[in-house]
Amino acid sequence: MKTLPSDSDGNPGRQKRPGSRLLLSAALLGGIAAALIIGASVPEIIAGLAGVASRTLRLVLKVVGVIVALPVGFYLVERYFLKKSSRD
Repeated sequence: MKTLPSDSDGNPGRQKRPGSRLLLSAALLGGIAAALIIGASVPEIIAGLAGVASRTLRLVLKVVGVIVALPVGFYLVERYFLKKSSRD
């Protein structure tokens, strides 16, 4: 039987593209920054349009917005990279 050449990470026949981990880390960092900005600004805009005057409620809305936006940002970056890697 013929075996496939193995890489150092234990996945047979799979080659790593140079710089892909660096690109992924940069994209995740950008996704985190975008999630923080969007997660904090969108609830602030909505609270302003709704006429919410309480600073405490605005802060709670921002925290909830960031808590929701961070996993969404990670998911979108991961989905993009998985789609990109499956095309090759």
